[in-house]
Amino acid sequence: MRILLIVATLFAGAIGMVRPVAAHPHIFIDARVVFHMEGGKVAAISQHWTFDAVFGGVVIHAFDRNRDGKLDAGEAELVRRGAFDALKDFNYFTVVRIGREELKLDRVTGFAAAVEDSRLTYRFKVPLPRPIDLRADNPAFLFVDKTYYVAVEIPKQNPVTFAGVAPTGCRTVMRDDFENPIYFDLVVPQMLTFDCPAG
Repeated sequence: MRILLIVATLFAGAIGMVRPVAAHPHIFIDARVVFHMEGGKVAAISQHWTFDAVFGGVVIHAFDRNRDGKLDAGEAELVRRGAFDALKDFNYFTVVRIGREELKLDRVTGFAAAVEDSRLTYRFKVPLPRPIDLRADNPAFLFVDKTYYVAVEIPKQNPVTFAGVAPTGCRTVMRDDFENPIYFDLVVPQMLTFDCPAG
């Protein structure tokens, strides 16, 4: 099974001491999500990830070269190249589905890595290949690692915020995605959908 970040392979023993080796997930991310609206449609999705203390500490130790407890611009660039860019193969743990079609998300902008309250954080924006109409397209959004090596959690209440004009009358709804289980069909992921009035 492929691992979230390259450095995880170097420190698998440290992670294994905290959680059983056979258990999943191994890495935990608390995510905040912003939908960027243009012309009434979702054009991009920004995310702010906060990693669990164990794995985040591994990455900070690996890339904080001057040991000042921070990630300066040069160190953050090393994090991007060594511990983030490989997530392109996983759509950056972001699924945008319209019907049965999953959009290919292969580009990010504005990546930044930092240490906030002793925790590793990432910020980045994922431009969508085409704008998504929440009413007409009836999309589903998932923030998930399909290998279940990583657990990505978004808030149950107010799971997203909007940059730009939010869609009028639309309500966010978290649903179980029973039709698309992951991890050998053992785990049912949560999908974010929108109930919008017609018109």
